[in-house]
Amino acid sequence: MEIRKDKVALLVIDMQYFFLKEDSPTFGESGLVILPTIKNLIDNFKNIGRPVIFTKHLHHPSFCDLRIMGWWWRGKCLEGSEESEIHLAIAPLPKEKVVLKHRYSAFYNTDLETVLR
Repeated sequence: MEIRKDKVALLVIDMQYFFLKEDSPTFGESGLVILPTIKNLIDNFKNIGRPVIFTKHLHHPSFCDLRIMGWWWRGKCLEGSEESEIHLAIAPLPKEKVVLKHRYSAFYNTDLETVLR
């Protein structure tokens, strides 16, 4: 498979405090370990003029979209909460695309496919 440099984009998936803070029910130590590598990738993509697209997994404050994740995640990661924000070390700039998602898939009910085309 050929990789076309003029067509590549970097997807940064759910690098939010909800997954990166030690007191969170979804904390995974590996997320913090890879943070410097992700920062390096982001910087390199920006330096060559290629897009960086972020995703944020979050839920409505009314809990209307939680389903099983509300139980699994204990009703956390709500829109506007500190835990829903992308880690400051790699936070997107205002002009950068952030795809908001309510399911595990970044494609389900989002515009990600359109953005990538």
